[in-house]
Amino acid sequence: MSLPVKHTIFIYISSQQAEAGPPLGTVLGNLGLNTIKFCKDFNEITKDLPLYFVLRVQILINENRSFSFNIFSPPLSSIINLLKFEREIIIKGRRVLQNCITLSDVIKLSCWQFPKFPLIKGVPIILGTIKSFSLIVIQ
Repeated sequence: MSLPVKHTIFIYISSQQAEAGPPLGTVLGNLGLNTIKFCKDFNEITKDLPLYFVLRVQILINENRSFSFNIFSPPLSSIINLLKFEREIIIKGRRVLQNCITLSDVIKLSCWQFPKFPLIKGVPIILGTIKSFSLIVIQ
């Protein structure tokens, strides 16, 4: 039997960077949460993620002040924005700056976003998103 939830909050926290001080500590402390334990647990779970990932976190605080939390992965579009870069390429005999992404990044994104899909199914989905950004895939 689960405990009744007293508070549910959604907050954005950078991976590996939860700190018990303000502003996070103030918000969570006012709700009766053990802020130090939350920060330790959150940082441990996100230790393998890049520091620049800003994650949406749902925190459920029970009446007895115990808590649980769910971490939502960042949207694919925000990760693509971090990976894209400009490169000078030749289109119809003219040099132009074009936003690009590498093929290896496309494969890594597919493996990360769809870990249970084979590449042959995941990569076309990623390529569709990349096409909507008007990016060119290069090696």
